[in-house]
Amino acid sequence: MAKGMFVRLWLLQKRLFKRWSFFLLMALAPLFAAGVGRLSGEPAGIAAIALYLPEGDRTAAEISERLFDSGSVLHYLSCDSGAEARTLVESGGADAAWIFADDMEGSLRELAERRRIRPVVTVVEREDSVPLTLGREILSAAVYPSFAYAVYEGYVREELGMTDVPEETLRAAYESVAVEGSLFQMVYPDRTPGETEDYSYVQAPLRGILAIWLTFCGLASALWFMQDEERGVYGKAAGMKRLSASYRASAVFLADAAVVLLLSVKLSGVFTDWKREVVSCVVFAACVTVSANLLRLLCRTPGRLGVLLLPLGAAMLALCPVFLNLPYFRAGKLLLPPWYYLQSIHNVRYLYLMAAYTALLAVVSLLLQRLIDLDLIRR
Repeated sequence: MAKGMFVRLWLLQKRLFKRWSFFLLMALAPLFAAGVGRLSGEPAGIAAIALYLPEGDRTAAEISERLFDSGSVLHYLSCDSGAEARTLVESGGADAAWIFADDMEGSLRELAERRRIRPVVTVVEREDSVPLTLGREILSAAVYPSFAYAVYEGYVREELGMTDVPEETLRAAYESVAVEGSLFQMVYPDRTPGETEDYSYVQAPLRGILAIWLTFCGLASALWFMQDEERGVYGKAAGMKRLSASYRASAVFLADAAVVLLLSVKLSGVFTDWKREVVSCVVFAACVTVSANLLRLLCRTPGRLGVLLLPLGAAMLALCPVFLNLPYFRAGKLLLPPWYYLQSIHNVRYLYLMAAYTALLAVVSLLLQRLIDLDLIRR
């Protein structure tokens, strides 16, 4: 029996290898992943910032180091003068310019002691936008540690009268009690630290797009099965045997797609670990297999199923956490297999929910097939 099952699966695989569209569909995912992976390595950002930093200023050097080492979504363009930075903004070469004061250390000290208020960093923008608002927050976060030290130094020397304390001693005392890193730590529900996923914003939506791609692979397998039905390939299979045959055909197709998805995720740089990825992908592929065949039973014809492709793709892009994770329409999200998969990567609870959802869809498919066999549902 096992040998017969293997032969059936191998024959189904050989039929797929005869379709050039199958290879085209399989090639889309790794090519897209490789392109995104390469693009993420290029200097890019949601906004271009022309940056002027005075040479020889220790405080300006510290701030620039924080900016460049933060892995920011901004793209920085170094300028030799403030005038050059302004010109870049005026000509459209940059979205904004950050022009640091020539004496950053003195300017911060004066600001901390409130002796003289003058700009520490001059910000020139073409127009206000969400990326530039985020940019100002990034700039403030980079300047704040230097400003905090200036406040501390002014308090110790002026308020406490400790003017003879060496600079090295003062800084060592400050750094011994300073909080290193972020005050907050992002942790996923499975206790995985958020910092373990070290990839750029360009790579962030890749997993969601690949999940939708695998769902469309499941729908494509259902469409091909329906076309084979119309040609009489499964003429001798009826009732539950035909449902079983549809599952086998989709399983072979989606097994290939699941392997391609895992390789694409690995290739693109958004991989977590093998155990988690493989288990989530296998359950997701099973869920797509059952849901695609349930839609096949509901639609009954390739034309009706084809009409669903566009609105279904739009729904997955809108409701699944691909680009945005909207807090609304939870009932709609629960109907979409990619939503469970994307959540299950960092929360095992959704893995169990996805398995339960797959079992529920399988039971509904069996009941629907039974009603069709009894001729209670017609075309």
